[in-house]
Amino acid sequence: MKEIYEIVLSYPKLKDRVRGKIEEQEKVIKIVDEIKAQFSEKVARLLVHFIDTTFIHLYEGINIDTVVDYDLEKLVSNNHVVLVPNHQSHADYVALNYIIYKKFKFPVFVAGGINLNIPLLGTLFRWCGCFFIRRSFGSDILYKLTLEAYLYFLLYKGYPIEFFFEGGRSRSGKLMSPRYGLYQMLLEAHDALSSDHQKPLKFIPVSIVHEYVPETSSLARELDGAKKHKESFFRLFKIFKIFAYRMGSVHIRLGQPVDPPHLENSKKNIQTLAFNCFREVGNNILVTPSSLLALIMLDEPTGALKWDEIFAKAKSIVHYCEVFNIPIVDTLREAKLERTLEDSIDLFLNNKKFDVIGEENLGHVFYAVNVNCRKEMLYFKNSILHHFLTPWILNIAWINLFNGSITDVSGLRRFLLSQRKHMKYEFYLPTVKEFVLEAKALIEWCTGKALTSYDEVLTLSARDFYNVIMKIGIFSKSMMYIHEAYYISALTIKALHTEMAEFKLEDYWKKSKEVYSWQRGINRVITFSESFSMPVMKNSMQYFTHQKYLIMENGVYHIKDTEAFDTMLLSWENLLLDQLSFNIRGV
Repeated sequence: MKEIYEIVLSYPKLKDRVRGKIEEQEKVIKIVDEIKAQFSEKVARLLVHFIDTTFIHLYEGINIDTVVDYDLEKLVSNNHVVLVPNHQSHADYVALNYIIYKKFKFPVFVAGGINLNIPLLGTLFRWCGCFFIRRSFGSDILYKLTLEAYLYFLLYKGYPIEFFFEGGRSRSGKLMSPRYGLYQMLLEAHDALSSDHQKPLKFIPVSIVHEYVPETSSLARELDGAKKHKESFFRLFKIFKIFAYRMGSVHIRLGQPVDPPHLENSKKNIQTLAFNCFREVGNNILVTPSSLLALIMLDEPTGALKWDEIFAKAKSIVHYCEVFNIPIVDTLREAKLERTLEDSIDLFLNNKKFDVIGEENLGHVFYAVNVNCRKEMLYFKNSILHHFLTPWILNIAWINLFNGSITDVSGLRRFLLSQRKHMKYEFYLPTVKEFVLEAKALIEWCTGKALTSYDEVLTLSARDFYNVIMKIGIFSKSMMYIHEAYYISALTIKALHTEMAEFKLEDYWKKSKEVYSWQRGINRVITFSESFSMPVMKNSMQYFTHQKYLIMENGVYHIKDTEAFDTMLLSWENLLLDQLSFNIRGV
């Protein structure tokens, strides 16, 4: 135990600060005690055995693979390895570290929020390699340096490290932008290692996908504005409620290792590193049976689908994934697809997320999402939506070509890029160049014709135009709820402007609920109940502010140019009306 204090206090940046200051050194030791893991191989083996005989039976499997062929044990032996996974569920801590320890027989030291350091369970987590960090430490320089020095200790000892780059669980299912703090600290700590202890630093992006996330009901409430519950022993003990659920499988993919920048650890280089890891995680998120079903079923705002319709749509989406190299679980391949979908529907029926309508013996059986569970299902849909951004945007562009709103190639480019900009605050997008090339490749696939430039798009035949809309029509409503949320937000701002000219966020949240209820009541433009989502509404405020439709000063908002805002509001309304009126749904 003494070794850890000696190594931490030898960290150059910390050593310089506390040299000759006994009181400061004692504070460092207390902070280390607050942070440190106390890995016990005996406890880890017992926990693996416990999981093997209890929780593992809830899952059909915990699957782990690598995107490219590499030997993880060799990589860990020859490098300082940092795993950077996304975060969907509390079960991520257990699933990833359980499968790595069980398969490779080495522990991973994982950063956990101090909120998880609760009586009994906190001690167990420490024994399994978890170290705890504060959610924020602001101007507490001594804490920051001590945490950095602890990371230095872990690197010095050659231990694999893990941290969830989003900083917490995703509330919506979408990947959240990375936090930079731990990236920077790790780079600083690695640079401080002496040559005889320093190996290359490798970041391994890890994509974790659960076929079922038991926390979705509480996460859905948070989308409606409910406060996050503080963790406690008794609250975490509710994990045993999961024995009432079917959980499906957990899929873990280790991505291509990412090297840190070789130049100075500038803010730009650290952001580049973080987003390179983020992008690799997103690219490797698997389409699972549950996320595929959610994508299909939530396309119907209130209605229901027959099995034949579900299966036909699933086949089309899986085929699209195979053509454009979007990762899917093996059980969605053609020979297994039908049985897999049946099992997934049973999972959601068992967990009371789907309803069955009709009688099977009469040949009229329909499946629908339980009206109270749409936002729970949205979590699974959101986890894969980024894979289908391009066909959805291209579908809207095609509608505007058909109705004459787009008349030339420059107009088409402007429209595509404007729609990409709309989604900038919802997803981390491909670059403009990548997006334009993806859209071109998609048109070529739909028409079977090679295009040398976008100029040729307007020379396509009517049959070609029809083929495009039929092939991508399956995605026509995939992200429409986001457009609806932005429209509700714009209407809210307009209503507040009429009433008080200037407003605060609390005024906005209160009025937005009224506007949403009113719009849902008249049922003209807003069709999806999930279109009222606090994270999306919050993103829309960022969008309107950054696009200079709104001005925010000292916590107070006002419209910058009423005429420009009204024009923008009308364009959002027309965008939604076009999507509702043009209802060719390709399969």
